[in-house]
Amino acid sequence: VAARGGRIQYAGYHSAAGNYIVIDGGGTGVDYAYMHLAERTPFRVGDLVYTGQRIGSVGETGNAQGCHLHYEMWASPGWYEGGRPFDPLPSLLAWDGWS
Repeated sequence: VAARGGRIQYAGYHSAAGNYIVIDGGGTGVDYAYMHLAERTPFRVGDLVYTGQRIGSVGETGNAQGCHLHYEMWASPGWYEGGRPFDPLPSLLAWDGWS
C-alpha cells in the first residue's frame, strides 16, 4: 500500500529494480519508491493515489533474491531530480505511532 498519497511519477520496469513505482508526495517535496513488485502496477504516470491505497504486490522482480519490498524515500527535489535517498525508518515509525 502507499505509505503516503500523491501522484504517480513513474511506473515501469528496470533490470535492477524490477517492476517499480514512484509516488510524488504532493506538497511534501518527498518521493516514495516501491521496487521489486510482483507485477506492473495498474497505475499510470499522473494518476492520483491515496495513503493506504493498494498499489501492487511484493515480489522478486529485477535483481532481487527472495520476495521483498525495496522501499525508498527521496528528499526534495525528489527521485532522480537532484534529491537524495534518506532513511525511511523514522517516518515509518512515526506513522505507526512508535516515535
